[in-house]
Amino acid sequence: MTFIPKPPSDVRLKGTDKFTPLKPAFRNRQYGSEFNAWELSILKEFAYAKKSTNPSVSGTVVYDGKLGRNRFLLIPAAHLPQDYIICECPTGVAVPSNLSYITVTGQKQPFYDYWEIMVDDLTPAKINQPIKPEIDFKEFQQQLFLQWSGIFSPQKDLLAFEFVSSPPLVNLGQAGGLSITLYDETKHHQTSKLLKYFHDLMPPDFAQGKAGNLTIPELAAEQPLSPFTFQFRSFNADKPLNQNLVTFLDRRTSKRFSRFPEISVGLGSRHNQPRSIYDHPFRLVDQPAILERSAEMRAMHFDPPLDVTKYIVTMQMLFPTVGKTQDDLNSTLDQASQKIIAIAEKYDLPQEVQRHGLFDANYYGKPQSSLRLALSSARSQQIPTVDDTLVLKAIEDFYVKNIENVFEAWEDLFTSKGVEMVSLSEFDRQVLKFITEKETNDIGVSYHLLSEKFALESSREIELRHSIQRLLGNGKIREPYCQIYRAIPFVQ
Repeated sequence: MTFIPKPPSDVRLKGTDKFTPLKPAFRNRQYGSEFNAWELSILKEFAYAKKSTNPSVSGTVVYDGKLGRNRFLLIPAAHLPQDYIICECPTGVAVPSNLSYITVTGQKQPFYDYWEIMVDDLTPAKINQPIKPEIDFKEFQQQLFLQWSGIFSPQKDLLAFEFVSSPPLVNLGQAGGLSITLYDETKHHQTSKLLKYFHDLMPPDFAQGKAGNLTIPELAAEQPLSPFTFQFRSFNADKPLNQNLVTFLDRRTSKRFSRFPEISVGLGSRHNQPRSIYDHPFRLVDQPAILERSAEMRAMHFDPPLDVTKYIVTMQMLFPTVGKTQDDLNSTLDQASQKIIAIAEKYDLPQEVQRHGLFDANYYGKPQSSLRLALSSARSQQIPTVDDTLVLKAIEDFYVKNIENVFEAWEDLFTSKGVEMVSLSEFDRQVLKFITEKETNDIGVSYHLLSEKFALESSREIELRHSIQRLLGNGKIREPYCQIYRAIPFVQ
């Protein structure tokens, strides 16, 4: 990679062409240097296998019926449409589902002036190439922030983790990815420049979710392709967030999956702090962070590093999990919740602050954010299983260190003067007392039990739900699992 230094102003020539960096490629990659070594191995294996008279080829299915009821395309991998084979299933053999990875065995037969595979057998398969990045996480960070100086950890780690991303939390119905709001302590609104820089550094597929097409000369047609599994979106945190974004960021919402299993969201503010602890860009994201005064975009000309795209592609092929069972996941969420409560207690926060934003200890709040941070960290280290130790380490290394920066800059935000003081109604006190008395050391109180106590009449069901939401919002109780409630132990 060659860097072209910015010429002194007194020697610039009139009429000199403005430097325009090349747009990073993804779907239309052509040259070996644009691919990871493991991707090249998959492409070579696919090309070699299809040369046989009776080929046995592994790849990803592309099917939408446009090729005919019994035909589908086989490409080397879901994100590698650089090669393909047309396959036809005989009567009685069902076409495999779109995007499934299979091994096709069959015989070549003429297809117009080309050929296709008449399928004899279809079997589920897995990519057998070892998948690993060609650079480590620190090298990736250096490439990602090539034009920037004055950005340090933990903010630098958090921003880089947006592009490492986090796999979906399938058992919780949550899409993957990380969301970060970046507030600005610089003098020249550097947050908007940084988000634009990320946008320009990414292939359009990542920033815009483009699906792409595959040209098929045999049919003089184009076959639509599914978009890449990862997308990065950026928004202005100072403008009202649209409802779709709020719904996506709000982890209370179940079934947040869309056509993108992983979406990382970057919100940028020109202000140096949120309006309040209730502000959506502050409350709903995985982590709010501060772009320090020292952050600066350096004047330099360069083409986006190939290693950035190659690293992101590799990360999306790694799927670390939290434990091995649902019980492991629940236990880890509960430990993360207790850790966050302890941190709030350590900072001696007013009760009205202790359950909001950074200190939301409910299962859909910062415990889930901690899991996503731990999963991103595990991905970057190629660790297949995240345990409690790794989650607690992620909390200490990224969550707590980030809080230290935030507290130093936003101390007034977390005082009793900075929040709305709230008192409990008599009904809320009864609900809180019931939860406190009925919970045990092992388990909280279910909504079913609360309903039996307080909502025997259907008219009181809404009142009970509102009461629970007020108690959650006021920091009196937490929701460690879905519709399971526990009192916050240090609330008077």
